Amino acid sequence: MKKNKLTERFDRAVKLLESREEGLTMGTSEYEDFLEEIIQNLKTVKKTLRSRKHREHRKEADRIQSAINAMKYLSSKNRRILNNSVVQESSFSRETIRNFITKYR
Repeated sequence: MKKNKLTERFDRAVKLLESREEGLTMGTSEYEDFLEEIIQNLKTVKKTLRSRKHREHRKEADRIQSAINAMKYLSSKNRRILNNSVVQESSFSRETIRNFITKYR
């Protein structure tokens, strides 16, 4: 029964990856949402593998945790890109832009 659930979740994850493969670009909010969804799915799979009573799947749980850490790294890198690329328009006025352009002519 557990194998059926795991294969079903794996198939859903593969379909999810294939459906979103073309439209993802690092530095977008869609990319961050996609990574968060993957992290949540990996956490649920890890939770089903590891229980207090049975320690059969410790190696697999460790590898899933490593994948979660890699996804978290990509998510934080994506957030840094998003934060650095946002220009706050309120800090620029028409006069400061004009002064900048005339200064470098």
